[in-house]
Amino acid sequence: MKDKYISSLILILFLISSFIFWSYTNAETEATQTVTTTLQDNSSTTTSTTTSTTTTLQDNSSTTTSTTTSTTTTLQDNSSTTTSLIPEDNVAVSEDSESVQIISNEEDEVDIYEGPFTSFAGFQGTNQSSLEDLVTGLPETLRNILEKEVLVINGCHQYALLLVGRCPYGVWDSSGTDPEGEKGTDWALSIWISDRAFATGDVRDILIHEASHALSYLTKTCISPENTNFRKDAWDYFDGEEQFADALVLYFDGEYNHYRSKGPLSNEETEYLNNYISTCTGN
Repeated sequence: MKDKYISSLILILFLISSFIFWSYTNAETEATQTVTTTLQDNSSTTTSTTTSTTTTLQDNSSTTTSTTTSTTTTLQDNSSTTTSLIPEDNVAVSEDSESVQIISNEEDEVDIYEGPFTSFAGFQGTNQSSLEDLVTGLPETLRNILEKEVLVINGCHQYALLLVGRCPYGVWDSSGTDPEGEKGTDWALSIWISDRAFATGDVRDILIHEASHALSYLTKTCISPENTNFRKDAWDYFDGEEQFADALVLYFDGEYNHYRSKGPLSNEETEYLNNYISTCTGN
């Protein structure tokens, strides 16, 4: 009986030892941690972080630790805010930022005059093409005189500028006067219409006024039916050369008068000019 108990005790001890041995030789602890973090703000920035850790403990003084860390960061800007900027070459801003000019991309076409007038002192030329168009549209009597005998120049007559201290709207220069007042330049028998005249809106009437001076000058030897100098008679009739030219402006369907103060032409004045034109120009 005693042997039976001893054998049972040995068996129990054997089983306990075997269990303990098995526990120490086969115990394994695994720990896995996965962390994923996603952060997203209004600009759509995403950060993803993943950490994996595995630890293995084994008897026989052998310990293995394996740690794997994986981090992925993705930045993406999906901002939908759009700002349109005007190209700097189309904008002019004052130094104090109180004045801004936004300039059109469209460029105005400018006809560049390349004729003989470019060498004339005071030639401006910006409106030369427009001036020539105005001449083409004048009444036939004036147009014929200008096209045949008179230079019509877009410019500021330099001697007239010296005389009056500013650039006149128009100048009739019969003798061709240079900036110092000397006669005989290449622009004898010329009409000068300045850029200032174009800015007034009355440039056609200004041209007619100067063309009327040309007509008056070129008919200075015309003899009236009464056998007198018709030009001098016209000066007396209209109270001077400037008033005579203003009367011709009205006669040729213009409106602007600078020197005449009598208003529209009377029937008598119109008849007088009819007689003058037909006698002195043949029209």
